[in-house]
Amino acid sequence: MTACMRTLAVAAVITMLVLWTVPTALGKDAAVLTPPEVWSTYDPDKGALDEEIIRQWSEKGATYKEVYFSAYVNGHTVRVYGLYAAPEGATGVAAVMHLHGGGQTVSKPWLETWTARGYACLSCNYHGVWDNRDRYTLYPEALKQGNHKHNRGKAMATDPTVRESSWYIWTAVARRALSYLREQPGVDKSRIGAFGVSMGGTTMWSFAMDPRLKAACAIYGCGWNRFHRRIPRFAKRPSQARLKEVDKVWLGGMAPEAYPPYLTCPMLFLSATNDHHGKMDRAYQTLDRVKEGTQWRIGLTARQRHHIGSGFDKTLLAWMDCWLKEEGKLPETPKASIELNGAGVPTLTVAPDRPGDVKAIHVYYAVDNPDVVSRNWRDGRAKTTDGEVKALLPVMDVSQRLFAIANVRYQDGVVLTSQLATAIPRDLGDARATDTHSLVIYDGSEGTGMWTTSSPGTDPIPGSIRTVLKTSVGPDGRKGFTVGARFSPLTHQLGDPKWRGPKGAKLALDIATSRDQTLVVAIHGKQREYRKAVTLKGKPGWQTVVVSLGELSEVRNGLPLKSWNSVTTLELTRPDKATWADEGIRFTHVRWIVE
Repeated sequence: MTACMRTLAVAAVITMLVLWTVPTALGKDAAVLTPPEVWSTYDPDKGALDEEIIRQWSEKGATYKEVYFSAYVNGHTVRVYGLYAAPEGATGVAAVMHLHGGGQTVSKPWLETWTARGYACLSCNYHGVWDNRDRYTLYPEALKQGNHKHNRGKAMATDPTVRESSWYIWTAVARRALSYLREQPGVDKSRIGAFGVSMGGTTMWSFAMDPRLKAACAIYGCGWNRFHRRIPRFAKRPSQARLKEVDKVWLGGMAPEAYPPYLTCPMLFLSATNDHHGKMDRAYQTLDRVKEGTQWRIGLTARQRHHIGSGFDKTLLAWMDCWLKEEGKLPETPKASIELNGAGVPTLTVAPDRPGDVKAIHVYYAVDNPDVVSRNWRDGRAKTTDGEVKALLPVMDVSQRLFAIANVRYQDGVVLTSQLATAIPRDLGDARATDTHSLVIYDGSEGTGMWTTSSPGTDPIPGSIRTVLKTSVGPDGRKGFTVGARFSPLTHQLGDPKWRGPKGAKLALDIATSRDQTLVVAIHGKQREYRKAVTLKGKPGWQTVVVSLGELSEVRNGLPLKSWNSVTTLELTRPDKATWADEGIRFTHVRWIVE
């Protein structure tokens, strides 16, 4: 496994460890409870807070305090660790609560962000013990499953009810933390919002049912983790999940996707098109379940995985300003639909709200691939006509499914993603295939093209969002791209019909580096990885690397790759997680060679 994919795998283990846990057996007293029934016995305001202030200080116009306070879950006491801040002299201010992701904890940078905007903010640790961490939430032995690291196989427990599960405990702690936040001097109890990242985003769906919240934002997590994590929503050969009684109990009362019908507070969902934790096709399915009258919006960073790009941080800030401060109102979700134009070419029509305030619209579309993680997003060529934007979506085969979205950027910096449009062109009428196969995967003429990297950062903290893949000009003035020292560029074009490798073709690319180093060409597909190590010489000018099928060996059994048809992703990386010896290494002219 290459360094980039190891990074992704580690992130997946950290954020999804508890989601893959085998559920406990169903006891005789278990029952299928609805979300309101699950929470009918829990009073987050009951019992003394017993606040213990570890330390207090002031900086940058805000006051801080590091604390412990008590939560009461299933008859046991939990000592919750948190970090709280508010603008100095705060009176009647709105407040925001932060739920961290797997392996993370309280975040001072988030507190700095919100206090600078005039909010109070509480960031609480709710996943408990972790390596090399001095302070964390203290779970008693009876609730040991509250510790993310030691959940004892009870992450999705159903015996005797889902109240024994880790997810219930984490949500209960979050609701108790909300009670603590409401009791802080200077906080307006009627104006409190919350956002969660990764596992915190997953928790947000059950937390957002708390009637005391006025606005919520789930980042990455959208549910569908029990049966549909590995089954794409638009699978070519869909399979039906065989539900056992334990499954029905979980899906009915604690699964995140069970909660949208009960939400009353507005929900913003932020993620990335290729995210492994909150898969975008399922995210739209979750949002479709939000009951009529409850506001929601979605923002998806194209081509990234577990990373929120620039602009969407402004969407989060504007979302809270709108509902907690009554400052402005976000536009409605842009409408999008696929139809055939007069020539039979599939076309995406985008109808944004408030078109006069739109700064730019970027259309993305993908062909054929039901797996969102390895889906290749092409750029659509958008043209504006009478307030609508239309973009041609040329295909090579009218029987292959199309996926399309549009990101609408407004003058104030807010970015919203449209509805997901999907269709099989031939089902729309007399569709025409007008696209052609390309041997050129990347030539530098369109910036970074369809290349991306592993996530350069999970939290979309304003002012801290990084872009590690950048355009560059190399020897002889040839355009290409470069990456940060720790990152591996990758593209999913090899799984796109337009760039799929022809039979017997060789893969070639040009590289410029000033230092000797080893390049690993990694090919991914169908849960397999093939690699070839190539020695690069530090010298002026470009050098060409050529790789054939037989030179790529499967990492587990050493067998050679037999066909390009089974692969989806090309990654350019280094052995053993090493950084690039030349931080200015450049890549360009990736292509197929057919002899």
